[in-house]
Amino acid sequence: MKKSDLVLSLPQRLILLFCVFLICYILTMVGAYVLGRLFSDDPAKALRISAVLQDLLTFIIPAVVTALLVTRRPARLLCMMRPPALTVILLVTAILFISIPLQENIIYWNYNIELPQSMAAFEQAARKMEDAAFGTMKELLANTSVLSLIVNVLIIGVMAGLSEELLFRGCFQRLLTTGGVNVHAAIWIVAFCFSALHFQFFGFVPRMLLGAYFGYLLLWTGSVWVPVTAHILNNVMFVVTAWQQARLYGPDAIDNEPSLWPVHYAALSLVGTAICIYAIYRVSKSGKTAANG
Repeated sequence: MKKSDLVLSLPQRLILLFCVFLICYILTMVGAYVLGRLFSDDPAKALRISAVLQDLLTFIIPAVVTALLVTRRPARLLCMMRPPALTVILLVTAILFISIPLQENIIYWNYNIELPQSMAAFEQAARKMEDAAFGTMKELLANTSVLSLIVNVLIIGVMAGLSEELLFRGCFQRLLTTGGVNVHAAIWIVAFCFSALHFQFFGFVPRMLLGAYFGYLLLWTGSVWVPVTAHILNNVMFVVTAWQQARLYGPDAIDNEPSLWPVHYAALSLVGTAICIYAIYRVSKSGKTAANG
């Protein structure tokens, strides 16, 4: 985008995004409280409606409102103009499965990390937050009906993936990169914030790495729909896996304990993931060269 397409300085744009986000976040919390009181006899229903409210208010509206206020080309700022290439989508899907051993081992390491004794109080508080977040998710995933699966795929998979990518990659990352911030610094800043806002310390590192992966997908392809697709696929896999576990072994089978894969599987997963990521970079670079030529 040209500088003339944008108004306000970078700090002003970021303050605007933060203010709109904060207002919408407060409205979301109020809405969630009201829904909790209205549907006190059906907490899962209250949680699902609250999740949709959060996706719309906390993520989509701040991204769209900020884009509309800072540029005459909001869709271009949010990178919504370019459709994803089929080859890239296939590679993203392949990475989803190939990276499982690698992801699981990183998740396992972060989940079981031991903090110094001096940080015992923080560790206890962080564990409680982790358990509370998982308890909320388990409440949503406990129903094993097919209808419940479809609803959870739409809410936890599609809506969450779309809304979070629109805010973090489409808006926040693009505000930084169009404001003169180094693209790599922007990607990791946004990935850090993306992970931090989930308030789960014992899942911080894998979530930050995932956020950086989404950020590079946007950088290389120029389309927010690629990280949106990757995020949705990641969430849907989690939902379907949890549903299968609950359906086969009961809701108590849904557990928060990550598994540790053998080192050779993790190494192969790392190599395969790296090859696919490099392929995405090359395909995207070739596509941009052809388009410019």
